[in-house]
Amino acid sequence: MTLAKKPDLLHGSLWKSMLLFSIPLIITNLLQAIYNIVDMIIVGQFAGATGLAAVGNGGQVTMLILAIVMGLSNGGVVLAAQLLGAKKSFQISNVMGTMCVAFFCVAIAITVVVFALAKPLLHVMDTPPEAYAQTVNYLRICVIGTVFIYLYNVMAALLRGIGESMIPMLLIIITAVLNIVLDLILVGVCDMNATGAAIATLIAQIVCCVLVFPLAGRKYDFLNLKNVRLRVQKNLLKSVLKIGLPQAIQFTLTNISFILVLVLVNHYGNTAAAVSASVTRLSSFAVLAGQAVMGAIIATSGQNIGAGEYKRAQKGMLVGIVYALPLAVIFFLLSEFIPQTMLHIFTTDPAVLAMGGPYLRIFAWSFLIETVMFCLFGLLIGAGYTHVTLSCAIINAFAVRYALARILSTVTPLGFLGIALAYPFAPLCSCIICVTFILTGRWKNSRVKV
Repeated sequence: MTLAKKPDLLHGSLWKSMLLFSIPLIITNLLQAIYNIVDMIIVGQFAGATGLAAVGNGGQVTMLILAIVMGLSNGGVVLAAQLLGAKKSFQISNVMGTMCVAFFCVAIAITVVVFALAKPLLHVMDTPPEAYAQTVNYLRICVIGTVFIYLYNVMAALLRGIGESMIPMLLIIITAVLNIVLDLILVGVCDMNATGAAIATLIAQIVCCVLVFPLAGRKYDFLNLKNVRLRVQKNLLKSVLKIGLPQAIQFTLTNISFILVLVLVNHYGNTAAAVSASVTRLSSFAVLAGQAVMGAIIATSGQNIGAGEYKRAQKGMLVGIVYALPLAVIFFLLSEFIPQTMLHIFTTDPAVLAMGGPYLRIFAWSFLIETVMFCLFGLLIGAGYTHVTLSCAIINAFAVRYALARILSTVTPLGFLGIALAYPFAPLCSCIICVTFILTGRWKNSRVKV
């Protein structure tokens, strides 16, 4: 199998190179969203609102677990990008060995804690009683895959950092198809409800992890396990954590705020929980271009900052915004004009559709604002200023999203709709903070020394 040559983010047209890099990332994110959303669609059709609530509540916890590794792995993205820009790619194998060992240990610890505390955690989340048993099973099965998710993300991060997006896309194509087939068999045919969806996801995660190492190693010598010493080098771990830990904290706090908001949602019952789960999964589609392009901006800014090309790094952010916004605009317009049709993808329950239409119309404004926010984050993360994005998360997750959702849903007549209204305001605050910091020019002083 021959994989396409990776685009050159350091030279030539940024419009072309970022497009070539972003398209596989967008496809990858799209397929990841599909093989996450397929659980919702199939469970919704075969297990109804109870199954949707189970996957929605359990999925929120697994998203928190994923958020930790996505944040930590961004340290590897930035380090690999800047090492490549500084013409020190030979050091990336040492970064790989350090991350594999460290992430494996973190994954084992998370697996043990979440598996043991699944029941009390879901109880604290006020999971609807009729969905509680399915949610426990879903969460415990999914958390078994944590080690595989974390090891895969080590490789995916390093590949993104060096500008390689074809290998992750290929793997997600394989595992997305596998996950869909298994969902149809386990949930649709075997009637295993949310448990079947969890097993399908776990198997797909294992396959993805097993395949990424030989594919990456065959194309890049410095990612070949034969050339990697699986041991922690303290200086490299420190560099990874300097960038990745604030990101992990940021993503964790953001997802904790989502869980706290979900507790507010669950007070409105099973139907509201199903609405929230459906809209959240729909949102994952709407902003996937922004998230994918953020990865391209991180790699572009990281490589160019490593090479001292600051104007090119900033231009990469602007190019990214232009590429990311159209998809968000499409989803925004569809959600505004045909919200119930959009929700019909997940369920045919009349109560869910009736409650979900107005909720989605309000929530959809966040699609546009989050997309811009991700692009702004990309430049700052590439420069190593993850403490700025962390500050955004602390302010927005609690002072804005959760606090506003609680006030609007309990104090005002908006009720359940007040929760939806809180979502667009959080990324808006982030955008204001990031633009202000970028205009100071401080981002040009990279926080990573390579």
